[in-house]
Amino acid sequence: MMTKDNASPSLLKTPPRPKRRASSLAYASPSTPFSARRSKSTKPRMSPARSLMRTPSSYKSTPSSYSGDRFIPSRRQMNVDLCRRALLSDEFQDENKDSNKGSSHDDERSPQQPADTPIQKEYKRRMLSSLCNIPLDALNENAEPKGLFSFGFEEKRKLSSSISMRLEDPYSHDTLHVLDKFQGTSDSAVIKGSEGVNRRIPNQPSRILDAPDLVDDYYLNLISWSKDNILAVALAHCVYLWNASTGDIHHLTTIEGNDDYVTSVQWCTMSGQSKYIAIGTNSNTVQLWDCQSMKKVRTLHGHSGRVASIAWNQHWLTSGGRDSLILQHDVRSANHLVAQYKGHEQEVCGLKWNEDGTTLASGGNENFLCIWDAKMSSSQGQRRGRRSQDFAPRLLLQQHKAAVKALDWCPFHRGLLASGGGTADRNIKLWNSNSGAMLNSIDTGSQVCSILWSPHQRELCSSHGFSENQLILWKYGNGSSLTKVKELTGHTSRVLSLACSPDGSTVVSAAGDESLRFWDIFGAPPSRRSSVMPMGDMSFGMPTVR
Repeated sequence: MMTKDNASPSLLKTPPRPKRRASSLAYASPSTPFSARRSKSTKPRMSPARSLMRTPSSYKSTPSSYSGDRFIPSRRQMNVDLCRRALLSDEFQDENKDSNKGSSHDDERSPQQPADTPIQKEYKRRMLSSLCNIPLDALNENAEPKGLFSFGFEEKRKLSSSISMRLEDPYSHDTLHVLDKFQGTSDSAVIKGSEGVNRRIPNQPSRILDAPDLVDDYYLNLISWSKDNILAVALAHCVYLWNASTGDIHHLTTIEGNDDYVTSVQWCTMSGQSKYIAIGTNSNTVQLWDCQSMKKVRTLHGHSGRVASIAWNQHWLTSGGRDSLILQHDVRSANHLVAQYKGHEQEVCGLKWNEDGTTLASGGNENFLCIWDAKMSSSQGQRRGRRSQDFAPRLLLQQHKAAVKALDWCPFHRGLLASGGGTADRNIKLWNSNSGAMLNSIDTGSQVCSILWSPHQRELCSSHGFSENQLILWKYGNGSSLTKVKELTGHTSRVLSLACSPDGSTVVSAAGDESLRFWDIFGAPPSRRSSVMPMGDMSFGMPTVR
């Protein structure tokens, strides 16, 4: 038996331990005789192993109180209008820089651009405050937001005190701008509870005119009231003009062709150019007429289906057809077709530009509601340098369950859009067009054919088809609520279209029962409460006045 003393040296020898890399020793234990390289001006770097083993108390001793994995700033104070303006202005600045690269050697010879005067700076400051919904005290003298990227508590408190958050939902950062003429107007000053408004609303129309051969088609838009107080009505192949001040009636044109008829009419809304009217036809064209000289100016082509909807935006004429296309025309140019908006799959039956001409809303027979950004489209078209371009909608809203024809922009909340659905939907929906949030949805119980906001009241009028064929006056309240004020009946068929008088007091309704009814439901403007707009007793095509 072998003893310990005479054991083989090789068996008693402890096998050597494998050498480990210095990096593994560095993380193994604090007592490991390995020292990392230290910088001259900083403290020793803590190993990841020790940093993970720190107790909660050790976090409190650090300067930062944040214990998450990354910093996500709050977007509650974000202004979507301001962000979009910054993005678009940067695009134009980049284009100008690229175009001026070749002439950089002439910078010494070219005179410098003069600095803005104090009056110009104040003008830009107030313009930015109005367009982007920013309080004046939040802008400095150079029209730049104060503390745009400040997320501290003090900055949040100051900004929250100057901007009232009206919508308690995930889109509360995207508030809707209240126009100056409605500032300080409370709902209690206009409405008394849920029963009605503080003025008398007649139950019967003030005037009824015959409109024989008015086409009973839900998708068409056959009446339009101009700023010159002239009502245009399309009756089958003909277009008539009725002067609401004098009662004079004139026949403008008759569309030739057995299968052709008028499918839409719309007066030009550009200041000083209200004598022009656009007429859409079943033959896929848009005719532009001068109603003072009673002559056709030009015919615009481009659609492959009937033109059921038309909207003006300054010198831009937008048309929507059964071919599911929205065409943008420049009526000043010989090559009038500028852009194509592609987002619908069926007939485009509703078109409406907002008041400042920056956003277009369109509704289609496939139940889509599309929001288009006009400036983004124009900037892309200029950058690509092509005559006509195809653009997709900025927002595609599919909450409606039927065709969307009824559209109108709110005159006192910037970005607030009202839309109505057809028979399978029957809902009026309120939208924040900046974010696409649906603010409210009301089941009216009937097909929604048309929507019209009052220009000087917080009120909304809607016209309906099956099954009541009525008009409903709604009161807009806080929280984007709609309260039914009054129902107006009398039409025996669906009320296809609505139009408002220039003074905003009278609403005319065109129905499939071949009649026009004038309703004094919005009341006279605040500055002209005692004035009453004169109307002549005339009818279209027939002398009967009921």
